[in-house]
Amino acid sequence: MRRPLAFDLALFALVVVLFALSDSVVSVPLAVVQLLPLLVRRRFPGAALAVIAAATAAHSLLGMARAVGYLPAALALYGAATHRSPWVRWGVCGGAVVLVTVTGAIRHGPVEGGLLAAGALTVTWLFGAERGVLLRERALVAQLRLERHLADRAAATASSRERLARRLHDGLAHTMTVMLVQGEALRATARLTSADEQRLDVVLGAGRAALAEVRLALAEEAQRDAAATLDGRLAALREAGLEADDVTGLDTLPAAVREVALRLVGEAATNALRHDGPGARLDATVTRAGETVRLALTSTPGSSGRRAREPGGGGFGLASLAQDVAAVGGTLTYGPAERGWRVTAEFREPPAHTA
Repeated sequence: MRRPLAFDLALFALVVVLFALSDSVVSVPLAVVQLLPLLVRRRFPGAALAVIAAATAAHSLLGMARAVGYLPAALALYGAATHRSPWVRWGVCGGAVVLVTVTGAIRHGPVEGGLLAAGALTVTWLFGAERGVLLRERALVAQLRLERHLADRAAATASSRERLARRLHDGLAHTMTVMLVQGEALRATARLTSADEQRLDVVLGAGRAALAEVRLALAEEAQRDAAATLDGRLAALREAGLEADDVTGLDTLPAAVREVALRLVGEAATNALRHDGPGARLDATVTRAGETVRLALTSTPGSSGRRAREPGGGGFGLASLAQDVAAVGGTLTYGPAERGWRVTAEFREPPAHTA
């Protein structure tokens, strides 16, 4: 038996005993309706609270005078206040508090009935809401740790693949260079027939084409690795509550510059969710002016409005990326915006070749 179920059964039995010993039951059916939904309050917190609050209000109007009669409503209210849905957390909980408070005041007076119920249930409600915030923050931290772990593993895999690819490139480049040099030397020093020269030209052309294809494949592989890593990171962050669209418009940048730009998007997305919480929004815009490509990443808080970053801040990740951006000839700036945080990078785009 799992621990939450065992705890709920023990709590249910305790409340039943308290009801029986307190002699507060005026209507047995209403008492049953107050108690039974406690067994499903974890699975259906909003519905359980609504049923218990209605039964408690009716029971109170019939003359339930003991404070223990409000215990099921308080337990259900505490559980519903931790719910992720704002409608349950504030709508259902608020309605339950008002209903029980009003019926208590009608039956037992504004002080002994209304004020007692309002005070006890409001405190329980606020404690539950605070616990819900802590639970959601823990879940977010766990999600970010998992996302960071996956990103580190992806980066390690990409680095290993890059080392292997470069070793192959170096070996092939060395071999092909020797072949090309020897072929050019043979054509310059040996007496060849026109047919032999044609064959040698074919060999030299194939060697140059093979070397160019290897370099092109390495560049494309680097772009694919960076794009795949960013897609995986954004998918994990969206599941944790981030709102972000895919970034387009960076395809024409050189491979090394595009890789840095994609890493910058991933870092900005992670920071947006970490500092602004679930519901945060990351907007990315790519603009061009001449040979300059400007990437602007703006994050805004969600409905919670949380903002944990100090003005002029920026962690180790952005500081490290600023060096990487500078290494490829770009500039990086970041800081607070009107409602959030903005990261701006400018890169040089090679001019288009004309025929």
